[in-house]
Amino acid sequence: MKQTKFIHEIRAVKTKKELSNIIRAQRISEQVLRDVLKILKTGISEIEVANFIKKTYISHGVNVLSFPPIVAFGKNTANIHHTPGKSKLKKGDLIMFDFGCTINHYCSDMTRSYFWGQPTQRQKKIYESVFRAMNLAMNKIKKGERRAKMIDKAARDFLNKKYGKKNFQHGLGHGVGTVIHEWPNFKPKSEDILPAGCVMTIEPGLYFQGFGGVRIEDMILITKNGCTNLTNFPKDLKSAILGTI
Repeated sequence: MKQTKFIHEIRAVKTKKELSNIIRAQRISEQVLRDVLKILKTGISEIEVANFIKKTYISHGVNVLSFPPIVAFGKNTANIHHTPGKSKLKKGDLIMFDFGCTINHYCSDMTRSYFWGQPTQRQKKIYESVFRAMNLAMNKIKKGERRAKMIDKAARDFLNKKYGKKNFQHGLGHGVGTVIHEWPNFKPKSEDILPAGCVMTIEPGLYFQGFGGVRIEDMILITKNGCTNLTNFPKDLKSAILGTI
């Protein structure tokens, strides 16, 4: 019996035009993040940065964002979906930015975490662990794994072993298209199989209440033989250390 394809499965596979909209949205977001990093200073508030992000998008001709920008400083980085508030940036803080925009209704999504000043050993270790988890998942995809739960497992098992099960509290990623969360999904119990041509986020994170958190997120295109990273923004530890001058 021939299996009927569901609408969400058809929608997941992007045409060249759909993909070019997603990539364009991502390139604009990368430019916005470059601009954000230039205005960071001790004493600036989360809400000031969030407003700057919105204004900068408008200057690039973008009026619709994928979701309200997440800007978090210090302990607030432990809140997965933090709403920017009056908290001000201070030396020693972790910083988290998660934002994206839409071009012709197609979304982009990216998260970067930073240190304002030299990180402590604990901060550095957490960052390196999240970075490693991301690479473990990417390598699984590059080797041809298409079962969503096995890709999630590659990152989750590594983080759970090092930090326990309660500090990585969301799926490893999700499909992206005309909505920011689209089928398929990277979750421990997901039965989804990734089709070639779908765009996914890979976004491992570690969160510690009262301390802070780190999340790193890239968008990738699933290909027949592996994947192509659609995100073109540094995420190595060295590039994550800011405000040391």
